[in-house]
Amino acid sequence: MFIQIRRTWIVAPRKAALVSSASFAAIGPVVFMAFNAAAQLLHPTSNPIAVTVSFLVFGSYGWLQTVAFYILGISLIALAVALILKIKSRFNFGAIVVFLCGVAFLLVASNHVQNSGVTITTSEIIHRDSAIAIVIMSPLACFALAPSLKANGHNGLWIYSIIAGVIAVGTIIAGFLIPTAHDSFLGIFERILLLNGQIWGEIICLRLIWTTVNKKNPGITAKQQIVNPDR
Repeated sequence: MFIQIRRTWIVAPRKAALVSSASFAAIGPVVFMAFNAAAQLLHPTSNPIAVTVSFLVFGSYGWLQTVAFYILGISLIALAVALILKIKSRFNFGAIVVFLCGVAFLLVASNHVQNSGVTITTSEIIHRDSAIAIVIMSPLACFALAPSLKANGHNGLWIYSIIAGVIAVGTIIAGFLIPTAHDSFLGIFERILLLNGQIWGEIICLRLIWTTVNKKNPGITAKQQIVNPDR
């Protein structure tokens, strides 16, 4: 008599939600960089060294940059959800900062920057203040999340998160120290800050997915079915 054992694995809803949110969060930075690159190519007169990405929303193809901001904002919110599901902590301050950063990007997307010389509107103020908040929260998210990552056994991510935070702070300080930075180099400093944050978020997402998928979940049960082919 031949006995075949079949196992049906039931994935815990929490694990499925974590992988789904982290996977979506991992797509955001990739789409943002692709759309941002396309928007820059379609604005050949815009100097990426001096002009920030916010000014790419103008013109016939400005919607590319607007969509990029929306996608990045939503992906950061998804990352915050994944961090809350993964990291066991009563008060996950790092995830909260990531969530607020995502909200700030959504505000940037829905409130466009204005050209100089025009009357400042409420939309311009919201855009400006949201952009400033993103600059502040970029290193704060890295430093705030590092202790939680270390406490949950992600030593590599803890070290990298500190490094990413130091790079962000260094970029901000360099931007303030250079006298002509605001007029001549604001665009490149902003792009370095954005790239650093996106790479950080991407690595966090991929690591969360990897450790979740490859870790045996105690919430998974196995059903064994015995089949007798002689019958």
